[in-house]
Amino acid sequence: MGFNGEYRPLVGQRFFLLLVMGVLLCEPALAQAQRETTNENVRRRQAERQQQHSPYWDGFILKHQGNCTEAIEKLKPLANRGFGFEDAQSALGECYLQLAGLDVTGGSAPDREETFEKQKFKTALEWIGKAARAGHFGAQAIMVSLYAAGLGPNDDIIEGAKWAHLYLTNPSRLNLGAPIAAVVSIDQIRESMDKTSWLIGKERARDWVPLYDKKTPPAPTQ
Repeated sequence: MGFNGEYRPLVGQRFFLLLVMGVLLCEPALAQAQRETTNENVRRRQAERQQQHSPYWDGFILKHQGNCTEAIEKLKPLANRGFGFEDAQSALGECYLQLAGLDVTGGSAPDREETFEKQKFKTALEWIGKAARAGHFGAQAIMVSLYAAGLGPNDDIIEGAKWAHLYLTNPSRLNLGAPIAAVVSIDQIRESMDKTSWLIGKERARDWVPLYDKKTPPAPTQ
């Protein structure tokens, strides 16, 4: 009993010392492995971000920076793809409007005849119309602003009312909860006509169906 009583605590002490030594020896290796794993994760995530960068956004970024001249070269190949690339078509149209020296969101309305002589404006109208006809609510808002400024594709103000109704009831805009961006233009169109004309525009909007035009607008001449 004396032997066993002395031996068992001794074995327990040795086991404990071996365990502590093992932990102390393994701890630096575990820390090093953890650092390597962390570094590998950082490198992997950086590589993933680089792979995820898409030239799709380059044109939009340039447009946002106010560099429409270069943005056009990036947006045009996307816009030419047609269906599914209405964002690029609308952005491209906005850039051509800017290069034509137009701001239809406010201020005095430019002269219609003089404006339509500008090839860049006509190209802008083509691209914006293409996106609007496909149901792009941003392009539809621009169409409303163009009609309010007297620069719609035609001088039928009821068409402006139609686009106003289409924009206000656009399912994509409503689903996204996007705020109304053409309030002033919508009010201008509504105030420029009687109630009957406004309701005719609403009826046209009700009968409207999306149109995906494959025709590419002509490039403006320098």
